Amino acid sequence: MAGGGLLHIALKTRNLKLTEKFYTEVLGLKVAFRVPPDMVFLRTPGSKDLVNFVKSTARPGRNGGLLHFGFKTTPSGLNRLEKKLKENGVAIAGRRGKHAIYFCDPNGYSIECYCD
Repeated sequence: MAGGGLLHIALKTRNLKLTEKFYTEVLGLKVAFRVPPDMVFLRTPGSKDLVNFVKSTARPGRNGGLLHFGFKTTPSGLNRLEKKLKENGVAIAGRRGKHAIYFCDPNGYSIECYCD
């Protein structure tokens, strides 16, 4: 997959404010941006990685609260990937506009590929 590689991981949290405080004040991450009212994206200073926390009332499940992990690509790379997934019988589980698709790997982990 061309265009950027693994860039972020999304995790559930029951307390978004407490989680943000821990990661910023204790671990030293910086707020990259927020998607109100239920998401915050944190970044390790000097890097391009992102840890995305999503407020959820659900208790973490078998996978410890993992929502998905994301790979950044180019618009043409996203189009090629979508064709390849279809060729291999992999269903698109969701979309975020024209810029992101979600699907599952053979283990059931949710993966986002995006180009925005």
